[in-house]
Amino acid sequence: MYWPPQDPAAATATKTKALLAGLVTLKAQNVAVTGWVASIRIVLRRAPDEAGRKFWNARLAFPEYDWMSYVRVWDTEHRWLWPNLAYLLRLHGKERVERYGGVDPGKGVDNDFAAVLIRKYDSSGLIESEETKQAPLVSAEWHAVGVATADRQSVVHTAQSDEFTLHLGMPGEVRSGRAGIWLIYADFLGAKPPAAWPKEPEYAGGILAFFEARWAMSAEGRPEIHIKPMMPRQATGFEWERWALRTLASPDSKRTARLSDHAPPSQPARESEKPEKVEPDGPANGSQPIRSETNRTPPAAGSRRCVGRVTAPARK
Repeated sequence: MYWPPQDPAAATATKTKALLAGLVTLKAQNVAVTGWVASIRIVLRRAPDEAGRKFWNARLAFPEYDWMSYVRVWDTEHRWLWPNLAYLLRLHGKERVERYGGVDPGKGVDNDFAAVLIRKYDSSGLIESEETKQAPLVSAEWHAVGVATADRQSVVHTAQSDEFTLHLGMPGEVRSGRAGIWLIYADFLGAKPPAAWPKEPEYAGGILAFFEARWAMSAEGRPEIHIKPMMPRQATGFEWERWALRTLASPDSKRTARLSDHAPPSQPARESEKPEKVEPDGPANGSQPIRSETNRTPPAAGSRRCVGRVTAPARK
């Protein structure tokens, strides 16, 4: 992930230094009652070495904003700015205490968060499933990796999203489909998205990375899955502001998150009436197949992991 945001393909060609390394993990399991299930998660990692520290601090200091001096957080040794990566990304929790975000002194809104949103489609990528059309899978919760307990001054270099679940079909079914996976940051601080990317804002921010997952059932009834990073053709079509306000007001982030396409949210996530559609036939470079295997003893079995590059945001 890059800051300011860049198209990963263009950034790689120019050898631009990434702010965060990222990957998408996908595990397929055969569950006795519901059939094949794909579990998806995004993991972001900051370089922990001295060069990484200097680059991180310089990129995210934002000296042009005078008010930033009142909200910056350092670790106890004053070496890492915004030391806890999960606190930099998460929306839920007490502002400036359980996360770094809070009401912007200049704009009067609280939109310092990264979120993952997933929509499910048919095999063409043109028709969205009813399972996500009205309420896509969405979460802005991030968890520290490799640290048992952490606070606002803890140095945490790796954070992962909630885990999302997509149902692919029962064994023996001939089914195929696609899923669009967006990673957004809700405040770009005036930065522009890459020229070829959607111009519609995601709250006051935009898209950091987009992935497409495709699956098809083999003759044996097992899913073959490919996942790849690609240029997003559409915005998420989601009403982030309304959803964020509900999430901030909720005592539990799970009340507004939707993590499974078979589990309706307790309060439906609201969005625009005409959501954008993921279109078919993106570039094939970078796709990685996943072949899932079935273990007949336990109710769930088989897993594979896919990796894709992403690029990260800034936080106040």
